[in-house]
Parts: sequence; C-alpha cells; structure tokens
Amino acid sequence: MLRILRVIGGNALSKPATVRLPESVPAPTGFRGRVVMDPTRCVACGVCAYVCVSGAIKARESDGSFAWSYEPGQCAFCARCFERCNGHAISMDPSPAPAYHRPGEQHVDHEVAFPACVECGAVRRPAPEQFLAHAFPHVSEETRELAKRCERCRRRLMQRRMALSAGLILPDKKEGGAS
Repeated sequence: MLRILRVIGGNALSKPATVRLPESVPAPTGFRGRVVMDPTRCVACGVCAYVCVSGAIKARESDGSFAWSYEPGQCAFCARCFERCNGHAISMDPSPAPAYHRPGEQHVDHEVAFPACVECGAVRRPAPEQFLAHAFPHVSEETRELAKRCERCRRRLMQRRMALSAGLILPDKKEGGAS
C-alpha cells in the first residue's frame, strides 16, 4: 500500500510526461473520412441512402429534383455508399472530420435538379457522361441522344424507328427521307 502511495505522490510532483502531437495528425492509408457528394455526377438513384447502415444519408425525390442530405455525426464511415454509388458522385474525405459541439452542426444538403427532356421539356433522370460510359463501355451517339430524352419520348422515338425499319410508315424530312 505504501509503495502505491509513493508512486502516486511521485507522479503528482513530477512534470507532465505527455508528448504533444502536431496540430494535425496525418490520416493513415485507407482512412475513411466523412462522405462528400458531387451533385454534378449524381444520377439520383438513391442507392447511397438505401445501403447506409447508420441512416446518415437520406435521399428523396421531389418534383423535378432529388434531395440528398448527410449527417456526419451519425455516419459509421463504412464506405458502403462510396462503393455502391452508380454515378461515382460520392467520395470520402481523406482528412479526419473536425470536432463539433451540437448535433447537426456539420449537416450537408444537396439538391440535384433533374434536367429537361430535349424533345418535350419534361423533367427526366440525369445521365451524366461518366455514368453512360460506365454503364455502356462503348457508348454510341444514339445512346447519348436517348439519354437526353424522358422515358416517354425515348419510347416514342424507338417505336417510330421500329415502324420505319419495318416499312410501316414513311420517314420525315428531318429524318433524312422524303415524304
């Protein structure tokens, strides 16, 4: 017992032995920091919110847009959202997140506006070039043009092309033929 008291007394009277670390400690290789989303690459699929085990990512579709939100205080930093992002819009910051004092202090919201159909002007799902290249390794110009149309206009265009190839209708002047 006496020995323990000597150790405690000796520690109390000696200088601090803590080694001070530099202002910022470099993150180890493979560190998974907070989630960062690039709205220009987002395809508004919602897979990130679906696979988020901690509920840190919320996603919902509204009229003409896609709302995405992230709460780092709830994040488990598991990288499932990053691994499964179809548009490669999600990355993980390699530096540790700063400390915060109140819940929601580092909350992030993004609004991904749906682009308009080139034919009718209705809103359509976004299909960025990098998404098309990933989904279709040899993207044709026809695929790029179809991606700029809403589902209804794509269907109508394909039906028209099938009818033309079957000889059921005559081509328009704008499609290169004479009527």
